[in-house]
Amino acid sequence: MNKSFYYLILILFLCSCANIITPSGGEKDESAPILLKTFPKNKTLDFQEKKITFHFNENIEENRWNDYFYISPLLVNNIKYKINNKVMTIFLNDTLKDNTTYSLYLNQCIKDVNEGNILKKLKYLFSTSSKIDTLNIQGQLISARTLEPKSNTWVFLHKEELTDSLCFVSKPLYVAKSDEEGLFVFDNLNMEKYKIFSLTGLDFVYNEGDEVGFINQLISSTNDSNLIIYMSDPLYVQKNNTNPDTVSKVDINSKLNGNIHIKSNLNTNIIVTLYKDEKLFRQAFFTKSPYTINDIQAGEYKVSLTIDQNNNQVWDTGNFSLRKQPEKIYHYNQPITIRENWDLEVKWSISEL
Repeated sequence: MNKSFYYLILILFLCSCANIITPSGGEKDESAPILLKTFPKNKTLDFQEKKITFHFNENIEENRWNDYFYISPLLVNNIKYKINNKVMTIFLNDTLKDNTTYSLYLNQCIKDVNEGNILKKLKYLFSTSSKIDTLNIQGQLISARTLEPKSNTWVFLHKEELTDSLCFVSKPLYVAKSDEEGLFVFDNLNMEKYKIFSLTGLDFVYNEGDEVGFINQLISSTNDSNLIIYMSDPLYVQKNNTNPDTVSKVDINSKLNGNIHIKSNLNTNIIVTLYKDEKLFRQAFFTKSPYTINDIQAGEYKVSLTIDQNNNQVWDTGNFSLRKQPEKIYHYNQPITIRENWDLEVKWSISEL
């Protein structure tokens, strides 16, 4: 047998042992679409166009458009849009106001087709006058009951002359939406005074169950900033009367219970509320500090203090028609632990929000 035959056998053997590997597709695309250009250009003055085109670096699609997109000031007719591969076109089927700066907010409205990467921030401006308005109003939405930020919630401005009875049934002039931290901003305003409101509903009109917030006085785009708006459900008290089954039945002779003494710098009528497992456990009413509650079952609790301004021993929500803000509630910054046959003293210094 010659050497050529042995080489042939060796080559066939090596080929039979080789693994077939699928070529790698490369690293996963984690980048959001990039806006390359718009027509007309961003911040166009004396705007008269009926459509705006956005050109991206890759194929795109919409992402929860109805949840995220809005234009301020609002238009009478709904805006329509079309996406064709890398190009999005927005159609303005409305008559624009003179001497007005418009802001289109497309935050989180666009994502790429391949991996679904979302474009987090995108804003487009144009003006029907020879300048872009630059004044702004900003602030934060806070739940009056929990003091937690109110995210993804509408805030709107009405003209100064609009009567109060129409504020929650009329389409607003300017709109903004709060972010995850409850922060909102109205950019590119002109020099005017406004009435400001917030609403958890989707259609700018109050419906039963919505939480509302407002500032009592007119606000100015030249002076007012860092506003705090406390939101509450005007019907909360009527819909949430205390269920006796959720309130603790206390055995005052039990030695297995503990006591709590809260010392506070507040000098007013106070409602002390204890929560256990996120449910109302006990309430007590005081006119001065310290606030002592005896015979509490051993366990872990959350504590809040409510300033009872009218001394009616219930928390009062806001009342827009009376220009009355919700009563303030303060929450202790950590759970407290009640031990059997033990007195717990809590020192609580509160600064006005």
